[in-house]
Amino acid sequence: MGSSLKWGGLALAAIAGLLLGFAIATSAYRYHLLRVPGPHGFIDRLDHDLNLTPDQLHQIETLLRDSHAKMDALHEDFRRQHAQIIYQTHDQIRALLTPEQQQKFDRDFSHPPTDEPHEHQYHNHD
Repeated sequence: MGSSLKWGGLALAAIAGLLLGFAIATSAYRYHLLRVPGPHGFIDRLDHDLNLTPDQLHQIETLLRDSHAKMDALHEDFRRQHAQIIYQTHDQIRALLTPEQQQKFDRDFSHPPTDEPHEHQYHNHD
């Protein structure tokens, strides 16, 4: 009986802690003590704190949209170059092996997984 009472008290304390945390977080967001992450939160803060004109707001939104597109392109270039280096290194290792070792290498050490398609310009083992 004492054990179940102890667990019940712990469960009640945990629930009360969760409810209190939720209430505090909700209030912090409502009164702008915490900000919603992401570009819209940033734009909203700029607009609220700097009292932007509609033209300024539009120009800033355009700048951030363009910046986001550039970052996406940069990320894609990095992914492609990363995969290319992995495949090149794999193929360079394979080139150092004897034909017998290459057969085992091809069977047991396939190209490492990447987000890129499995075929690439450096892959010509056959």
